[in-house]
Amino acid sequence: GSGKSTVLGGLSGALPLASGCIKIAGTSLDAWSLDALAKRRAVLPQDSDLSFPFTVLDVVLMGRSAYNRGLETARDLEITHAALLRVGLERFAERRYTTLSGGERQRVHLARVLAQVWPASESQGRASSTRYLFLDEPTASQDLSAQHRVLQSARDFADQGGVVVAVLHDLNQVAQYADQVLLLSEGRTACLGEPREVLVPEMLQGVYGVRIEVLQYPQLRYPLIVS
Repeated sequence: GSGKSTVLGGLSGALPLASGCIKIAGTSLDAWSLDALAKRRAVLPQDSDLSFPFTVLDVVLMGRSAYNRGLETARDLEITHAALLRVGLERFAERRYTTLSGGERQRVHLARVLAQVWPASESQGRASSTRYLFLDEPTASQDLSAQHRVLQSARDFADQGGVVVAVLHDLNQVAQYADQVLLLSEGRTACLGEPREVLVPEMLQGVYGVRIEVLQYPQLRYPLIVS
C-alpha cells in the first residue's frame, strides 16, 4: 500500500499522471503508437488472468503480436522458445495454460513479456534501442528456485542493455539483484540510491517499524538483511 504498483503504472503508461510526463528516447509515452511502444517496453502485472485453454507456446507468442500481425515467423518461434528456456519452462510449450500452477502461469507471462522486448539478436542487445521491462511482484507464488530464476532472467535482460523496473517485497532479493533501489513509504520516496546506501538498519527500521540487522559476509557480494 505504499504506492509501488502506482509508480510502476505511471512509468509504464498504464496510469495517467497527475503532473509531468514520462519519456522514452525523448518522446512522451502518449506520443508513441501502440505497436512502437509495445516493441520498446513490456509490463508484467501482479495478476495476468487468462481462462482460455491456450497452449503455453500460444500464450508466449502473444508477446510477438506487435511484430507479426498474427502470422508468426520462424524468428518469432525461435524467440518464444528462447524465452521459455530462460524462465525454465522449455518443456511446457505444448501444455495447456489452464492446467498450470499459479507460479508456472506467472512464469509463462514473464516469458511472454521477455519475448515482447527481445533484442533483434543476441549480439545486438546493447547496440539496439534500449528496451524496458516493468515487473510487478514477479516472484509472487514462486518457490525459492523459481524466484531466483525469475530474477536472474531480469538480471540477464539488464546485462544485455535493457532496463528493468521491478516491485519486490523481499529485501534480500533486492540486495542481491538490484543496481538502484527506490524505497517507498506512504506514497513518498523514503530513499533512492544503490543497495548499500538504502538497505541500512536506520532507514529500513524507520519505514518498516521493526528491528532490522544488516549483516556482511565476506563470501557474499551483497548484505544479508534479518528482521
